[in-house]
Amino acid sequence: MTADITSLRIGLIGSGNMASAMVAGWAAADADLTSRIVVTDRGSGRAQALAERYGCKVAVGNRALVSQVDVVLLCVKPIDIEDVLRQVSDLVHADSLVASVAAGVQTATIENLLETGVPVLRLMPNVPVRVNSGTIVYAHGRAQTPLIEQTLAALALLGTVVRLDERMFDAATALSGSGPAFFALVVEAFEDAAIVAGLSATVGRELAVTTMVGTAAMLTQESMSCSDLRRMVTSPGGTAAAGLAQMERSSVRGAIIDAVVAARDRARELG
Repeated sequence: MTADITSLRIGLIGSGNMASAMVAGWAAADADLTSRIVVTDRGSGRAQALAERYGCKVAVGNRALVSQVDVVLLCVKPIDIEDVLRQVSDLVHADSLVASVAAGVQTATIENLLETGVPVLRLMPNVPVRVNSGTIVYAHGRAQTPLIEQTLAALALLGTVVRLDERMFDAATALSGSGPAFFALVVEAFEDAAIVAGLSATVGRELAVTTMVGTAAMLTQESMSCSDLRRMVTSPGGTAAAGLAQMERSSVRGAIIDAVVAARDRARELG
């Protein structure tokens, strides 16, 4: 049974790209929940802009936010986590939940900055949560609370929620957290290739994006492996075979692996 979120109050400390994407996704899925979301910023004006666009609320400062919500969602840079928690730690207790989307910051690190028994949830969403098609990886700390299941139910409105051993979080950050940037670069390269091949930029973009979406749909809806799909398209001596051979000569596969490993290593450094 899905947890009841009809009274859940979520506060986002930080109103940057990820916070904005999450609020946008929630607004599209559940206007009532969005009316119970509270946001803050450091004077950028982004929180007010979110409130005006999506109908959430703005708190004047982080301490004011914490006093109004059940779930405190930290949407700040890893380097700012400690400072933010020291501002509000005396207001956060065992009947609350602290969640974080900061890359590389472990649940134990957050727990050590709070009083004993405060439940902690580590998250790694990606930006497609903005259109309710995100992937949200999570792991929880030592303490338990019904708020965890309620928060996961709210996150399910934004996309696919995946539980993962926290030891694997840096790898997940590299793959799904950074993945949209990697896929965007690949599609951008296809757009450039389309122009070189003689197509207009508009047609090239349409063909590249719809081909990516259709390929993803086949992989998910048909439960097909990538290698099976590749073989389905690749006829002996055909165009796909020629293109794939060139991609292998150019070490495209190796470059992608290297990119994910580099992103994983950077996530470890941030922690």
